[in-house]
Amino acid sequence: MIMTNAQKSSFTQKIPSKIQSKQNEAAMSLLQRISGDETDKFLKRFLQNPEQIDDIASEISDAGPLEALRKLRRTSNIMVSGRIEADYAYVGLPGEAENCSFDEGFKTFLYPRLGKRAKSFAVLFEHLKEIKNPFIIETGCLRVPNNWEGDGQSTFQYDWFARDYSGHVITIDINQDSIDSARRACSGTTSTILNDSVETLNMLSETISRSASLLYLDSFDLDVSNPMPSAIHHALELMAARNLIGPETLICVDDFDVPPLGAGGKGLIVDQFMHSIRAEVIYSGYQKIWKMK
Repeated sequence: MIMTNAQKSSFTQKIPSKIQSKQNEAAMSLLQRISGDETDKFLKRFLQNPEQIDDIASEISDAGPLEALRKLRRTSNIMVSGRIEADYAYVGLPGEAENCSFDEGFKTFLYPRLGKRAKSFAVLFEHLKEIKNPFIIETGCLRVPNNWEGDGQSTFQYDWFARDYSGHVITIDINQDSIDSARRACSGTTSTILNDSVETLNMLSETISRSASLLYLDSFDLDVSNPMPSAIHHALELMAARNLIGPETLICVDDFDVPPLGAGGKGLIVDQFMHSIRAEVIYSGYQKIWKMK
């Protein structure tokens, strides 16, 4: 049957209206399921300001009901156990890196990627090799995978080193997204703690009897136009970790000599303290490393 234009118009007005009604009902049900009691608020905002759809969608993504659904999906029916393996691909390393020792992997894959931190990490690991069962504590963990020259991917490096040298790593960060990145990148050799670094270091200092082999301070971001807040925070970390520091403990502060600021950076106050107690400087550059006596 061939329909006239008038018949087509009549058809498209009647049938789609029923479909549209069902679509509206389905859309409302979905919106209520993911936004809960906030449905009317979100719908009203969208109808009044449809150009705000991205902002509204972002707010819904943070709403309680959607988060609960997401958590249920990810945590239900967990029936898997076993060793957690490092994810080399996640941090941008080729498959052959997985079959390397840390020493070979550092020379072949890590050192060329580390840019301004390459020499300091090389020095750091040479000293750590002298310590049996190294215990590494880090503040500020791997946050953006494959950002080697920008962030250094230190958590992954420490995890790989500790696996080969029978050690253990604790990394502390106050940002959930950073913790998620570190957890995905690293093996079960690394323990992640989501909390304020000063508070956590104080807790560890009160509860752990062993001294850290390395205390790596790299949490509070450095503002080159106002470095003091970061410098104070890292000094507080050092004080909080007082009982974790013993003879031979290595202490490293990232973002130390940073252009155009010059020497100091995150370690401005730490450096003054280390100088006053005559701690041995084993490297000074973009990162600064001391060895306690």
